[in-house]
Amino acid sequence: CCPTGRRPAGLASEALAPSSSIGAMPSSAYRKLLEALDCMGAALTPGQTVVDLGASPGSWTAALRKHDCAVIAVDRSPLDSALMADPRVTFVEGDAFSFSPLEARPGWPGASVDWLVSDVIAYPERVFPLLQAWCGGRWATEGLIVTMKFKGQEPHLAALSAALDAARALGYAAR
Repeated sequence: CCPTGRRPAGLASEALAPSSSIGAMPSSAYRKLLEALDCMGAALTPGQTVVDLGASPGSWTAALRKHDCAVIAVDRSPLDSALMADPRVTFVEGDAFSFSPLEARPGWPGASVDWLVSDVIAYPERVFPLLQAWCGGRWATEGLIVTMKFKGQEPHLAALSAALDAARALGYAAR
């Protein structure tokens, strides 16, 4: 059950406003983002700026656009063609783990953004420094939603615990 007790895990509201510029979702992964927001009791506000690390094919970016957020989408692979053509999506071709909001990019709003979201799969040793940089730098003023999907055969519970502890030590709620 999500911490708010509002819905069992996996049953977050999937309602998204219709958008003429964003068609069908590139994948069903956006449901994880909506569930996380629901569990946090958080809402995206139109006009907010969100960084989506590991954005391709663009399901989370599309969901963010349907909430009328501006999105900086970072990935080595391009997004769905409709998202690549969206003027409120800034695509940055690059590595999600080395991207920093301190980099100067065309259309970049500054050193901080409203939200960071990420659904990238990674080796555990890469996720911890990512969280340390974003949490420690306070680069996302409203919050972070980072799923931890580890590469490899075995679950990395120690790495998961270390990442959660680091986020909590910097004042973030984490689960």
